[in-house]
Amino acid sequence: MLRAVHVVTAMALCLVLMACSPPTTETAHTDEPSAGAIRMAVVGDSITDADSPDLAGGVPGPESWVSYAVGEDIELAGGWARWGATTAEMVAAVREPFDADVLVILAGTNDAGWTSCEDTGSHLVQLARNAGVNVVVLSSVPPLDAAPQSAVDLNTCLEALAEQHAWTWVDAASGLRENGTFIEGMSTDGVHPSEAGARIIGEAIAAAVLGAAPR
Repeated sequence: MLRAVHVVTAMALCLVLMACSPPTTETAHTDEPSAGAIRMAVVGDSITDADSPDLAGGVPGPESWVSYAVGEDIELAGGWARWGATTAEMVAAVREPFDADVLVILAGTNDAGWTSCEDTGSHLVQLARNAGVNVVVLSSVPPLDAAPQSAVDLNTCLEALAEQHAWTWVDAASGLRENGTFIEGMSTDGVHPSEAGARIIGEAIAAAVLGAAPR
């Protein structure tokens, strides 16, 4: 019976993820980076891409955490993110090194409930190798209201992976959750952060990047 419930929950979550498509919105305003700004590359899924007009081209949207991580001290130096992307698809897509000081990975939401911790970890290790950036910041994923334990288990896995590979771990989504689900106002659909949620994630990641960057 538990197995059946798990499958139904996973299918419901899959339908939520597939039903959402990237909206078109205005570009978020960010401060111009200074001459000595840290160059940050990013890899992720819809949590990172969100409503960005052209994330890879350096134009994040207001619901992308990237908008709140970049500024005078941090500049976006490239990246890849796509709605619905699994960690395996990220590995397949990122084949060339980034010219960056720090790589930020926020990934795994589309693995949760489907891919083992070991496989997700293996994909992320290969992704970091492909990206060719020595300093890696690995972030927690936001809650999944339809399957809260899946996100909890995934974040436990990700934190252990970061420790194992001497990456910087940041629980950037901690300010969005309470009892395993989104705090009211922090999500638009129980999967994706709202603009307020994206700001919390972005500011937490920015602090982690500044702390991890080589001096």
